[in-house]
Amino acid sequence: MKKKDQGTGREFKMAETGKVNLLWWVLLCLIILFLLDLNVNFTGQMWDQLDMATSKRLQKQRQNSSDAVFGGQGRLVTAAENVTSLPSLPSELRTMGQNWSLSSGDSCTKPVTNFVFIKVHKTGSDSTAVILLRFAYNHHMTMCYGTNGMRLTFPRTEIYKTNCARWKVFENRFNFLVQHTVFNKTLMDRIMTPGTRYIGIMREPLSHFRSQFFYFEKPLRYGLTKSRNPLGDFLDNPERYEHELALTENIGRSRERNKQAYVMGFPPHLLGTQDTRLMDNLIKQLDQWYTFVIISEYYDESLVMLRRRLCWGLFDILHANKKVNKQHNRQEYVPLTVKQLENHRRINTIDLRMYDFFNRTFWRSVEQETRKGFWEEVTYFKEVVKRVNTFCSKRTKEKHLEIPTSKWNKPFSVNGDFCGGLSRNPKIWAKKLFDQMVQSVKKRQHL
Repeated sequence: MKKKDQGTGREFKMAETGKVNLLWWVLLCLIILFLLDLNVNFTGQMWDQLDMATSKRLQKQRQNSSDAVFGGQGRLVTAAENVTSLPSLPSELRTMGQNWSLSSGDSCTKPVTNFVFIKVHKTGSDSTAVILLRFAYNHHMTMCYGTNGMRLTFPRTEIYKTNCARWKVFENRFNFLVQHTVFNKTLMDRIMTPGTRYIGIMREPLSHFRSQFFYFEKPLRYGLTKSRNPLGDFLDNPERYEHELALTENIGRSRERNKQAYVMGFPPHLLGTQDTRLMDNLIKQLDQWYTFVIISEYYDESLVMLRRRLCWGLFDILHANKKVNKQHNRQEYVPLTVKQLENHRRINTIDLRMYDFFNRTFWRSVEQETRKGFWEEVTYFKEVVKRVNTFCSKRTKEKHLEIPTSKWNKPFSVNGDFCGGLSRNPKIWAKKLFDQMVQSVKKRQHL
């Protein structure tokens, strides 16, 4: 009996030990599953934090950039430079993400192919016009074309169908306008396809004022060619120089005040108002009419946002790194005094308030797109632009550059013909598109 009892006891202990071991294995499995889940969540949070950190850093830079520029000291750091200082992205991003799905997180159905670009002088508008003209050419769009270079009706605020070359030949309304015009939605809607989108562009006002002052040879017109700081001298007493020029050239309005606001459609008869509430209300009205306003200081970021708004492909927004009509003038960057800066703010109040409004609007859009991979796409886009420009500037035996599928683009290739058009003068692009339009009409007439 003792041996039997001892055997039963051993079997009982073995059974208990087996149960304990089983419980340990179950517990270990649960711990492993918990750690895996924690790692996935942590990785996702890291990407979210990277996107949010990028957005916050650029917002902080945006808030400080105006002070840096108005102070006349140093150089405005661009968003492109700021992004490159962030931690490097995973290797699959750097190698173009060949296995990613073709989704950008939006609900695009087909690309927008009817739009007007309000081309503001000295804002990067020539470079943008090249992008849009190439898109219009590839999509056989019908442009309201003026034969006077890139100037259609500027500086007049009126535009009619008769301003468009051979307007009787093109039966339907136009679906593309890119040459210099002053925004006038009422009249533009009459000649454009219903539902036309309006795209604008703006540049930080002091930087813009400096650039256009020398590009249009204002020192010569104001008799300041011998000055070491012609821009500063003008801003010491702008009313004096404007009055003297008005008497000489018999012009009725200032050519230096709120030029961006004027082209963007701010009512001309109210450009002299000092009522900031009225300014802001009119700017908000303009905002209702624009689908998107490009911010020059954040050019690549703006193009990515434009691509998302218009349901375009990444190929459609490729651009040349070398800006069209880039200008260099040492006098443009001479520091200004406190008085000169104050006078600039005084005579360009509307430009300043309009730029601030659309700049803030842009950053709100960025915040909304941040969790949809916006900054990942910007980084990817910049690398593709770099690869394309490198290929176009140093073509060897390769006849094509292949860009594989990514999360933001279908596969495409670029060749010598594409490279030739990448930095083509917008006047030549416009004539090329117009010739295509004419040939299309001739083909239809012979059918």
